[in-house]
This record gives sequence, C-alpha cells and structure tokens, in this order.
Amino acid sequence: MKTETLESLRIKNIAGTSTEAIPKLKFAIAGICIGLFMMNLDTSIVSVGLPTMIKSLKTTFASAQWFVLVYLLVLTASITAAGRLGDLVGKRKLYLAGIAIFTIASLFCGEVDSATLFILFRGLQGLGAALILALSMAIATEMTPKTRLGRVMGVLSTITALGIASGPTIGGLLLSAFGWQSMFLVNIPFGIIAFGLGYKYVSSSINKKTIVIDWAGIILLAITLSAYCIAMTMIEKRGVNNFFTLTLLTVSVIGLFAFIQLEKRKKHPLINIAIFKNKLISKNLITTVLVYTVIITTVILPPFYLSKGANYSLVQVGLIMSFGPLLTVALSIYAGKIADKYGAKNVMFYAVITIAIGCFCMSTITPSANIVGYLWRIGIIALGLNFFKTPNNTVVMEIAQADQRGLLSGFLSLSRILGQITGTTVMGVIFAVLSGVSNISKINSSPQSITYGFDKVFLINTFIALLAALLIYPKSFKQN
Repeated sequence: MKTETLESLRIKNIAGTSTEAIPKLKFAIAGICIGLFMMNLDTSIVSVGLPTMIKSLKTTFASAQWFVLVYLLVLTASITAAGRLGDLVGKRKLYLAGIAIFTIASLFCGEVDSATLFILFRGLQGLGAALILALSMAIATEMTPKTRLGRVMGVLSTITALGIASGPTIGGLLLSAFGWQSMFLVNIPFGIIAFGLGYKYVSSSINKKTIVIDWAGIILLAITLSAYCIAMTMIEKRGVNNFFTLTLLTVSVIGLFAFIQLEKRKKHPLINIAIFKNKLISKNLITTVLVYTVIITTVILPPFYLSKGANYSLVQVGLIMSFGPLLTVALSIYAGKIADKYGAKNVMFYAVITIAIGCFCMSTITPSANIVGYLWRIGIIALGLNFFKTPNNTVVMEIAQADQRGLLSGFLSLSRILGQITGTTVMGVIFAVLSGVSNISKINSSPQSITYGFDKVFLINTFIALLAALLIYPKSFKQN
C-alpha cells in the first residue's frame, strides 16, 4: 500500500477533507514548543549563575567566559550545517538526536566538578541546540497547513520569547534554592517530554535521493563562522586594531570567499549558492541581521543607562527590563493571526518601521523622562519586534522547497545570531566610546555622558532599522 506524502496530507488539510492530522499536529507542535523553551531557557539562564559557578568550579572569570562563548560558538558554527543535514538525512531523525544530545549534555553539565569538563559539555549542548533550532521551524512548516502557518509561527515565536524572558527569573530561583547545578538538571524533564512527543507525533519528509554530504563545506563554513564570532568578542576587549582580532576577521573574509567558490564547484554542495538569487530570501536574511543588530542593544545597553544614567536601583532595573520581553510574549500569538490575515510581507514591513520609530523616540530619552517615559519607548520597539519575528519566519518558510526547509530554517536562526553578535560588539563599542569609557563593562562616566552615548546609539539604530525597512519595502518583493 502506497503511503501518503506529507505534502498531499497538507493539501487535504487545507481543503478540509481530512482532519486526522490535526490532533497529531497539536501534539507535535507541543513537543517542538517544549524543546524550544528548554533550549532558549538555557541560553539566558547561565549568566545568572556565573559568579557562583566560578567559585564552585574553582576557576577564573576568563575561563568562565567560555561557559557562554563555547555554547555560542558551536551553535553558530553548526546551525547551517544542521539544517542542511536535516534536509539530506531526515529532519525528524536529527531533531530527535538534537533533543537527546541537549538533554544528556545538560545532565553532565549539572554533575561535573571541573571547569574543563563543563566547557566540553556546554559545547555539546550547543550542538544539540543547533539541531533543535535549525529543524524545529522546518518540521513545523512541513506538518502545518499553509492557512495555519502564520499562527503556528506565532506560537513558536511566543515560546522562544518566553524561554529567553524566563531564564534570569527561573535561574535566580533555582540558584538560590538548589544550587547552580539545578539550572541544567531542570532541562532533563523538559527533554524527556519533548523527545517522547517528538518520537510519537513528529513526522517529516524523507530524502530518497543518494545522500552526498559536503564535509569540506561543513568544515570550512564552521571555521569561517567561528573566526567571525571570536573576532567580534575580541573587539571590545582588544580593539579593532589588535593583531589577533584583525587576523580572525581576515580569516573569516577569506573563508567566506573560499566557501562560496567551493560550493559553486560542488556537484552536491552544502549550500546551493543559487538560492540567494531569490531576492525574497536574500533580502529577508539581510533584514534579519540588521533588525537583530538593533534589537540586541535593547538588551545590553538599558541596564547601564537605567542604573548609571537614570540612577534606578538594581531591583527597579530588573523590573523595568522585564517589560519588553513580557509584552512580546503577550502579543506574539496575535502576530501570526494578523500575518495570515493581512499578508506576512506587509506586516513585516510596518513592523520594521515601528522599530525605527521606537528607536528614534528612545534616542530622545533623558533621566527626567522617568520610568513611564522609558516604558512607552521600549514598548514601541517591542511591538515592532513582535510583529517582525513571526512574519519574517513565515515569508521564508512559505516559499522554501521541501528539500531546502531545514537549510533555510538554519539560515534564519544564523541571521539572528550573527545580528546579535554584531550588535553586541559594534554597538557596545560605539556606546563605550561616545560615553567616554574605555570598556563597556567598566562604566564610570557621568550620567550625562552615559545618556549621550545611549541616545546616539539609538539614533544610529533608527537609520539601521530604516535601511532594513527599505530592503523589504513591499513593492520590492518580486521572486526571481
């Protein structure tokens, strides 16, 4: 008996002639949401426990920085390859492997008593996270009828924001009650449930072609992305003119050029470079990098402005900083519905314009604006981000071919990560220079200088957001 393909099942659901897949879809999306929540929770939870972990593992602050950096490096270097391998060998198989790897690595992270071993298992967590992040969206796209895709993307965006926003709070509670190990052991029940639901309900298309894996491309891309990632982390500490930083940046540029030339000559490339000739895809990915370059500054700079510029207490700063993520969580589900109703491309364009307006308003803030003055400004930016994320995912995943969904899902995630890395470094350095300090981690300037630097960074952000909006102006959306 011939089995029914996922695409035909999807068509039946759209036509309304089959409802068997709906309960299965709900359980599958629930499992994907749990996996994404677990992964995003762990991304933001670690920073809370760093001081305690340094003391417990008898290590230095320099070594402890690798607790965060190694996770980011492995995730960045492997996420594109993870998506492409999912297209080749099966998304479901690698997705489940990712959950298993992440869960097991979390167990080991919570049990080790050595900083070296902890760094090793944090890297393993990064690999698991890359598989989960790269393939979750692709699997959800395959299983979801097109008419429901925006809503499902809205749910996934909500869970992602909720996981990131919950990290510091949950981390603080676990740290005070059970010790730093519990921040990793908490992933185990999440992982078991996510794996069980995924094993039973998740399905994906299977590539019946001969599998040829481009290992040379995978290695070269990993080296290129790692060099860029490390270079960006070095800029703040050693400056742009540092020999080591310049060497890494040079390696990343040469590596990118070599990778493109290699992929053009490969019969079975890791990435078909021709995919970027599609303006919708290429402009969307560039826009994602620009938007997240802007958005990360709403995370890294406000604590300095609020505490040193506006002179709020640490408790007040924590409460104020929670407003943006909570607003995003509250509105994310509506973003998918509105994208389905009015068109993802249109919603995404106006969302970026909203971010630009919010950044311009933020560039006018002074300590006299008080808490309300800050909240309505960050609220505009959070509103724009909320209505950008879901349509941004939907636009790319809607047009992705079945054998490219994992790759494009990985590219979307990589674009966000590269934007965050670039924004953290470049905007952090600009803020430090304009505020008259030598290092962003050693803010000791006057409140006036800090406010000046903060305002000017957000004025720069305004122009970056406007550039992003220009790239995705609806009339320019024309597929090649």
